[in-house]
Amino acid sequence: MTSTNIKLIVYIRNQIDDQMKLFSIQIIIQKHKRIKKICLALITMFIVWIIMFLMIPRSLFTESYSSLLYSSEGNLLGARIAPDGQWRFPPTKVLPPKFAKCLLTYEDKRFYWHPGIDVVALIRALYINTKNNKIVSGGSTITMQLARIARKNQDRTLYEKSIEACWALFIETTHSKKAILNIYASHAPFGGNVVGVETAAWRYFGRTAADLSWAESATLAVLPNSPGLIHPGRNRDELKAKRNKLLLALMRKGYIDHTEYELSCMEPLPEAPITLPDDAPHLLQRLAAKNPGTRINTTIRQMLQRRTQEIVNRYAYENSSNYIHNMAAVIADVETGEVLAYAGNATFAADERKGNKVDVVTAPRSTGSILKPFLYAAMLNDGQILPNTLISDVPLNINGFTPENYNKSFSGAVPAHQAIERSLNVPLVRMLSTYNTGRFMTLLKAYGMTTLKYPEDHYGASLILGGAECTLWDICGMYASMARVLLHYHRYNGRYNPTDIHPLTPFNTKEENPIHTITDRRLNDKPRLSAASIWFTFEAMSQLNRPEEEADWQQFNSMKQIAWKTGTSFGGRDAWAIGITPRFVVGVWAGNASGEGRPGLTGVGTSAPALFDLFSLLPESNWFDEPYDELEPMVICRLSGHKASSLCDQVDTLLMPRVGNKTPLCPYHQLVHLSPDGRFRVNSSCESVDRMLTRSWFVLPPSEEYYYKNYHIDYIPLPPIKPGCNQEQSKQIELIYPEHNSVLYLPKGFSGQQEKFIFKAAHARPDAIIYWHVDNTYLGETTENHQIACIVTPGRHMLTLIDNWGNQRKILFEVKK
Repeated sequence: MTSTNIKLIVYIRNQIDDQMKLFSIQIIIQKHKRIKKICLALITMFIVWIIMFLMIPRSLFTESYSSLLYSSEGNLLGARIAPDGQWRFPPTKVLPPKFAKCLLTYEDKRFYWHPGIDVVALIRALYINTKNNKIVSGGSTITMQLARIARKNQDRTLYEKSIEACWALFIETTHSKKAILNIYASHAPFGGNVVGVETAAWRYFGRTAADLSWAESATLAVLPNSPGLIHPGRNRDELKAKRNKLLLALMRKGYIDHTEYELSCMEPLPEAPITLPDDAPHLLQRLAAKNPGTRINTTIRQMLQRRTQEIVNRYAYENSSNYIHNMAAVIADVETGEVLAYAGNATFAADERKGNKVDVVTAPRSTGSILKPFLYAAMLNDGQILPNTLISDVPLNINGFTPENYNKSFSGAVPAHQAIERSLNVPLVRMLSTYNTGRFMTLLKAYGMTTLKYPEDHYGASLILGGAECTLWDICGMYASMARVLLHYHRYNGRYNPTDIHPLTPFNTKEENPIHTITDRRLNDKPRLSAASIWFTFEAMSQLNRPEEEADWQQFNSMKQIAWKTGTSFGGRDAWAIGITPRFVVGVWAGNASGEGRPGLTGVGTSAPALFDLFSLLPESNWFDEPYDELEPMVICRLSGHKASSLCDQVDTLLMPRVGNKTPLCPYHQLVHLSPDGRFRVNSSCESVDRMLTRSWFVLPPSEEYYYKNYHIDYIPLPPIKPGCNQEQSKQIELIYPEHNSVLYLPKGFSGQQEKFIFKAAHARPDAIIYWHVDNTYLGETTENHQIACIVTPGRHMLTLIDNWGNQRKILFEVKK
């Protein structure tokens, strides 16, 4: 090859290399331009997104929602309309599959594929609208419809559509498809003031959207597009045609078969809106006040709630003939404290002046006798009494406070457990004076009584008789806590869990860190009330004996074993009944929400019948196990109920609370020296010691004996002292009324005129004559029934009593206006 050819080849190659380099440079420049355009487009899109982020609110809807109450089974118990007058249930988390398929088939077939704008649907809508010279199809996606609803349904103009499209694109970038579908379904209009598919399902079909048929779901799916079609009596054919067309589309997609399609087309359309359930209106009112516009899930059992409300309404209706208009009831589970039924008041009355709108469950009302078992348990717990210990039941005056028993009579002395069974006022006031009012208030507060707002002096001894107010909610919680402590005694092997004492709750409770061992540090050995004291209290409460209220309490004698207590406040304003089993606590209150008292209103006559009807709705349970580890055998005096002394000749060996060893020996049995024939008491001043008969004798103080012997025919008073023997003056005469240093208030009758005081006394000898004096004025003499009437002026006075043997008794008292 010549040199010329070689040069030519080199030249050509260099030219080719230069062209290739130039071409590569051009390609690189073109690529940079394309990247620049892409970057510019991305930057532009980001700027637009930022603008939308700043302009479009994070929360698409700020509207208020309806308050909803649900049962433990997940059923709707009640609802309250939203403050803006719309029935708008809170958004759901899961959309029912049937409705979702219906909605997407009807509104947006490509919902899961487009970015918020369906170009195919828009082109199709433009073509159809142009062809028909009117708007026939909108072409909006569900996301665009959501944007339109969020923007308060602006006019359907091209400009507004473009804004909706921008919103839709933004919403698609900030929400999942599932969330968009749920938000739309929860805020779409369904006719009238019905908003949201769940709301519509309840308003038009009376059940949740998840339980709707294909035809019902299809009916709701076509409504947001034309909500006016649901109007009763109008547009029925058009609505049915749209529904059936949708059902046909569902069949063609394979969601339903031909038979189901034909049956669905035959289903009728909904008529007028259905009234929503209102099974627990007062509980809904209470909980919605704290959490408005939410779904409130409770432990209420729907059927039990309905039956409970029916019973409350029935008794309230019957009581209304005596102008007693209101009643409330609570049923709760003892183990958890969860409320199973809550009837805040009767619901049958349309007249709001009767107070039926008031939730009496949370209203403070006078307690009457309903707190007495707590005092009995407290004294047993502290070893101050034994179950059969005699408690004085004679007239009492504490600084002008003169309690009386329901039947206006006195028994002289009664066993402590009978004071609870018969709900005697005077013995319980004496017990409270021994226990201390402030100390008792501390116990009640610890057990959940939240209404003790005043200091001890404000309540005084009247606390045990209704001098304080409490709510039915607190009362039920307090008794449930007592039962829970006793119920868990064996579980914790004789130890105690302080958290067992807690109030009731309408919400599900799940113990996150349960106690599995008795060495758990949360357990202790110092309960507020021991299992033994609670067990004896429930035993006393389970004895059916309510004669003091003169009602047919015997009608409950055939019922299952229940620890129950009734109470009646002063003036017949409040009637209580509380019942406990190892599984349930039931509480009932009756009266007038206005506070008006009525004659004949009593706990046993008005509230107890409803209490036992409510227990008949509940399954039976075994009785509480006896806490043997806290009991021990004790020799008990059969007559006094105290630990037997060596002088007690009638004794029983009984299981008693171990702490009862702290109680004193029987103080009523004493040695008595009698004449050889046993007719007289004697002493060394009138009889030789070797001729005396020495006997153990059950002796009550004169004031207690005065009443006691009227109810115990086997009671034998002490024989009289033999004439000529020296007498013990101090024990012969006892004042029943008034007591020493008591304060009396001038009695006035209905006419307003001053009436006489009735002074009473007792003497150890039935043949005694008592001479009465006030200051230096002689009032008269009495025999056998020692009581005298007199008028006494205001001021301090001395009352002197002298018997025909020269025995004297003097006391001071004060009279105030």
